[in-house]
Amino acid sequence: MIDIVFSDSFASTLKYYYQKRHLDGQVLALPMYLSLGDISQRSFMESRQTIYKIEYAHYQASEQLTVEAVNALRQGLDQLSQMAQAGESFRIWWSETADDYCGFLWICDYLKDFSVQTTSVKVPMTLVREDSLMIISKLGEISEDAIDELQLASLQRDLSANSRRAFSYYWHDLRSENNPIRTVINGTVVSQSIDFYDRFVLANLSQRRFRNILRVIGETLGDYPFTADWWYRHRIDYLVSKGSVDYKADPDAIVGKIKLAK
Repeated sequence: MIDIVFSDSFASTLKYYYQKRHLDGQVLALPMYLSLGDISQRSFMESRQTIYKIEYAHYQASEQLTVEAVNALRQGLDQLSQMAQAGESFRIWWSETADDYCGFLWICDYLKDFSVQTTSVKVPMTLVREDSLMIISKLGEISEDAIDELQLASLQRDLSANSRRAFSYYWHDLRSENNPIRTVINGTVVSQSIDFYDRFVLANLSQRRFRNILRVIGETLGDYPFTADWWYRHRIDYLVSKGSVDYKADPDAIVGKIKLAK
């Protein structure tokens, strides 16, 4: 059985889980970030490349990292095609994060015409660990030992061909809307405008004082862990360019400071 996940971090966790237990598990990572950007079929790889460029924009080797991410995704999609045509069985790990949910809908659409055995493991964002609650914002926060402690295998459910086809219609609807942002509200994927997450950054700013960009992003993630840190950084760059946010360099830090414009 092939495990399909939509984040590199959780893929690494699963691989380590199998390795530590000497199990023959194969994990296919497809970090497509489908909650962001153009999802029309005709420009799929181009739009994913654009998203990777945004992700690595502030890295020193941004161009190289973008190329590597695109190549890794192409390789992963080629593997998926070969596995599906070979009749492999698939287990899809997902949650109600926007990227996972969109990834799940996408893979249901992809596999809808294949005669393959498919199951899914939908991991809740709030879990019980011994006598305490464990609240996660993404699957990558689950450690290798917690997979057994939380009995995640018990969440596995069959995903029939009819179910895959039904979920594929959901994906088609989102693709026809093709808004720049998709988020999850009350368990439903909802299309949004490009500035949807800006409000959460702005909530951590004032007109009175400049604040370190990384601190602002950290607090925004702590309060509103609905998207990636690099997307918040990307939107800050835009808000600065638009004049909604003032920027000044900080000689004592690797990043500058920002505040609301007057």
